[in-house]
Amino acid sequence: MMITSTEKNNNTPPTAASAGTDLNGFAAVNACRKIRKNLTKFASSYFAAKQGLDPAPEHICFEAGKSGGNSLVFDERNPENRLTFRELVKLAFMDRVSLGERGFYSTPEINFNRDTEKGEPFFYYTTGAAVSEVLIDRFTGHLKLERSDLLLDIGESINPGIDRGQIVGGFIQGVGWVTNEDLRYSEKGELLTYSPTTYKIPNIQDLPEIFNVDTIHNPHHQINIRRSKAVGEPPLMLCLSVWIAVKHALSCVRNDVCPRLNLPATGEEILLRLTELNDYSKEHRTIDFSALESEVSLVVLPSSSAETKATV
Repeated sequence: MMITSTEKNNNTPPTAASAGTDLNGFAAVNACRKIRKNLTKFASSYFAAKQGLDPAPEHICFEAGKSGGNSLVFDERNPENRLTFRELVKLAFMDRVSLGERGFYSTPEINFNRDTEKGEPFFYYTTGAAVSEVLIDRFTGHLKLERSDLLLDIGESINPGIDRGQIVGGFIQGVGWVTNEDLRYSEKGELLTYSPTTYKIPNIQDLPEIFNVDTIHNPHHQINIRRSKAVGEPPLMLCLSVWIAVKHALSCVRNDVCPRLNLPATGEEILLRLTELNDYSKEHRTIDFSALESEVSLVVLPSSSAETKATV
């Protein structure tokens, strides 16, 4: 396989929409099937000539080697006469059989009508769930992500290590989206926060102290390559559990109020909402003066370490 480009493939798709494995994987499979068809036809003629039989491609079998051994190819009508896959490829090469093919694949069953808003916009769905715990300092608005538990149905994983990295990376990218990455514009409408040099992105310190990531083994997803599901971008949306946890934490300041919370929930945004809630509490505070002695002026202040914690 070679790195693709429009020099080789005239309509190669971009690596986007979490569909790279789906599109390129199936295209590679289709190319391999063509190569196998060529080898099957050649093997059929080869064994027929050796055994005095009529060529019958439907009787050619490819048997995977055991314990890393060579794969075998034979005609099931006379299985004792066989070749290793390496031997078959060498013979086919010497006989000028094509050992390279071009594969193409486009996602089937996509027929969404934007005007009527009916049809199937996607081939399948990647689903997941997340639970996050946050801690908010009620004096500074500082946010700390204490724990996140993620669970995703990604079919059957082709490479669990890569998939885990995609899940963690997508989620943390989303955490930056909902907590740090504030877009600021000039009076002329020019974007001022145009790169990580002008806005804060998550770093290693922003990872939750407790971070559990797990996947559901789902062998029933049989419509995609190797029963897998896209896992690049879907985990990003699980970050909303963090934003909702922040909103829940703010609602704990006053049990009867669920405050408005803009995206992203930066420290400044959180502090503004805390101020609004505190101002409201002062306006509606009821003091029992009978509990105070006339000679004593008592003032009670919350601790400087006062924090609000919530789970969603």
